[in-house]
Amino acid sequence: MRGWYLLMGLLAALALVTLAGCKEEAPKSELDIFIEHMDNLPAGEQADTLATLAAGTGRPAAWANYILGNRLYAAAADSAVIGGWSTPVVTALLEESEGYLTAAIERDSTFVEALVNLGSLWDDRSEVVGPRAQRDRNLAQAKHFYEKALAINPRDEKARCNLGGLYLRQRKIMEAKQEFTTVLENNPHSALAHYNLAIMFAESKIYREAIAEWELAVKYDPDGDIGQRSSDNIKIVKDLMKTPVPAPGKGLGAKGSAPKGNKSGH
Repeated sequence: MRGWYLLMGLLAALALVTLAGCKEEAPKSELDIFIEHMDNLPAGEQADTLATLAAGTGRPAAWANYILGNRLYAAAADSAVIGGWSTPVVTALLEESEGYLTAAIERDSTFVEALVNLGSLWDDRSEVVGPRAQRDRNLAQAKHFYEKALAINPRDEKARCNLGGLYLRQRKIMEAKQEFTTVLENNPHSALAHYNLAIMFAESKIYREAIAEWELAVKYDPDGDIGQRSSDNIKIVKDLMKTPVPAPGKGLGAKGSAPKGNKSGH
């Protein structure tokens, strides 16, 4: 019964906030409002509410499972920074995250954000050291979920840019470029697409074009994570351009910095 009251109260809050939206700003999605509402709850009440809702049905249950899955995924990513994606702790966190994200999709098969993040999870699993066949299966799973998301919303930037990033790692340059340019055709101000194009150019050592794309990413996301990572990468690439080209047969010595990666989640 307590879960029913929580659900009714939350749905009422969603309706009120949606109706009170400001005309000058893009309205928040119901998912954004739900996450904001959860974040404002005291920690103990928040955990109980999410657990209660996650066990139910419908969109609030899907959103609760999505939040829980994302938190575990974030914990896995933090742990992977230290020990890589192959450690037992990271493996366990990814498995638990996958369960919640899958539950979210089971409750709402059109849940694009959950599909994208599940694709991203499988994408990260491809970084696990192991047989090439396993890596290819993981990438195929990632591609499957990105494409399912795009079948629902062809304009979803994160799904399309992640798919382009997957192609880029497979050295399918033309397919990757097509995904990034498709995003820019729909939204020329997409910092994420400009960032990914820059990664593509940088990996091909076309540094001036990479810098130009990162500068656009900074322009369109001046205060965000993409803008900051773009600024960092511009500095890295400019340092690389100043490095003398080694003589044939001689290496560069100590390994230098590489531009920061390109995958994104919701």
